[in-house]
Amino acid sequence: MLWAYLYFYQITLDTHQESGLSPVDSAHLEIPSSPVIVYCEKTNHVVQRNHAALQQGIEIGHGLAQAAALCPHVCIIPFNVDNEHLTLTQLAHRLYPLASDIVLDTHNTLAVRLDNLVHYYGGHKALWNTLTHELSQSNVHYHFATAWSIEAAKVLALKGIDRYYDNHDDIRQSLSHCPLSLTALNKKTKEALTRVGIHRVHQLLAMPVHELGRRFDNNTITYLTALRGEVFPRVKLFRPAEHFEHFALLPFDVENTQHLIPFMEKLLEYLAHYLRARNLQTSTLSFHIAFRDQPSNHLEIKSALPQSTSDSWLSLLKLRIENLVLPEPAVSLTLRCDNFEAIDDNNGDFFSNRFNDVAQKQLIGRLNAKLGEKCTFKPSISNTHQFEYMSNGPRLTKETVFSSDIVPTFLFEAPKPLTQSTQVCFGPVRLHSEWWHDAPHKRDYFIAQTRQGVRMLIFKDEASKWWAQGLFS
Repeated sequence: MLWAYLYFYQITLDTHQESGLSPVDSAHLEIPSSPVIVYCEKTNHVVQRNHAALQQGIEIGHGLAQAAALCPHVCIIPFNVDNEHLTLTQLAHRLYPLASDIVLDTHNTLAVRLDNLVHYYGGHKALWNTLTHELSQSNVHYHFATAWSIEAAKVLALKGIDRYYDNHDDIRQSLSHCPLSLTALNKKTKEALTRVGIHRVHQLLAMPVHELGRRFDNNTITYLTALRGEVFPRVKLFRPAEHFEHFALLPFDVENTQHLIPFMEKLLEYLAHYLRARNLQTSTLSFHIAFRDQPSNHLEIKSALPQSTSDSWLSLLKLRIENLVLPEPAVSLTLRCDNFEAIDDNNGDFFSNRFNDVAQKQLIGRLNAKLGEKCTFKPSISNTHQFEYMSNGPRLTKETVFSSDIVPTFLFEAPKPLTQSTQVCFGPVRLHSEWWHDAPHKRDYFIAQTRQGVRMLIFKDEASKWWAQGLFS
């Protein structure tokens, strides 16, 4: 077997920088470029720092007071294990279409099995170039190594060798230079090995099996044999969720929705990549805007036509949040999408009405985003032959509704007295009202044309009075 182990040693810092704006946007918002550190409150240690912080003398392991003394204006990001694990899961989602056997080890490390993919990609070089190219799109820093087992590759990756080995002799040679402190052995076992003069991994690998069984418990023996590549412990493989979810920690508190748009656009680009890789599209997505004290704001966006590109969703997003007021500055964003549908490659025949239908649905989607779904309505024909009730109510049944050649394009809310001269073009058509109405009536309908060429639907009632019912387009 051959496994690659990836150690994302500053994943929180990379997420912070990836969420940052372009230099133009940063200048517009007056965001100064400053040293940034990731601080773990539990251990009182700096666990990650950028290059600007390093130039100020801040090192990994410094306390908060020491870091503040070295650089009073340092930007501090709180360390959160759950956020790092969520970001790691997002990286696994990006890699999954390329490699199916992925193991999430810790909150900032994962392993990918390679030996079953070499033939498919046509060689080790092509396989590794494909995986690293995908990681480069996420702008994350990492150390990596390959070995015959996850345990061995982890030791090499933590040492930061950043080499791809597919030869056992090369792997064994690299392991021989690794200190015992990089292994996953517990503290008590490491101290016991140190007392007998074992300080390097190659010394541990050289111990006979019967000697291991006499000195260590079963868990330690299992780990050591896996480190040697003699056994392969069962692992839980990563399987992507059936929904899309991407989290972004904002690099600063955002006070208005217009400044949120660049960060939302990045999340939409991640969604577009997810959809494109799976040949999917969606008509509904939701943003969760998190605040420090206030409850999260749920923002749902719907499109009448399923979309798969970030530009199409961005136009709807801008309309949706145009009048949105944040109760307090936002600290993070989450984009979630649950419902998908496959993209249909069949575009229909050349003379179909497809493009008119697409334009209509795009207009409906923009109106819903701008005005809200409760403020937009689509006319429907009721199951009746009376023009007063034909378009004033929802469709009652799914059965075929009444249809007629004399139905006008525009109906008046109530008939109006006919006050202008017209010439009858068609008719009469006698229609009786339903018997269950309070005031049943019968009417003779005609299609008439005015002197200006406007066609109207008119009728004569039982009292021989003339009325206008609607207009034809």
